[in-house]
Amino acid sequence: MTKFWWVLGVVLVIAALIVCLMPTPELPKTFDFNDKVWHILGHTALATYFTGLVARQNWWKILLFLLAFGISVEFAQHFMNWGRQGDWRDVLGNAAGNLLGLALGWIGLRHWPQWFAWLFGRRSAA
Repeated sequence: MTKFWWVLGVVLVIAALIVCLMPTPELPKTFDFNDKVWHILGHTALATYFTGLVARQNWWKILLFLLAFGISVEFAQHFMNWGRQGDWRDVLGNAAGNLLGLALGWIGLRHWPQWFAWLFGRRSAA
């Protein structure tokens, strides 16, 4: 079952990449705050998800990967000229979301694979 969760994690990262790089029309500045909230929520979800798959002593790898992912997306948005713009504030939102996700994992949400295993009647998530 662990392989399934890793494949799903890769699919989630690819889905996030597609959503972040899809061309979109210019959004009014009134949605600027809302955009930052979505960055925080998205990276919180990804970081929390991966805390269930990675041993706690290796969570720094989650942080580094998601930081690099977020920065790479912003550079891609800046250079691709498809109606998206890179924004350093998005990188800050991503970083805040990453830290929040790791904190949620630390307080117990890292056990989500065991909860799914219990819910579907399996003895363990592995």
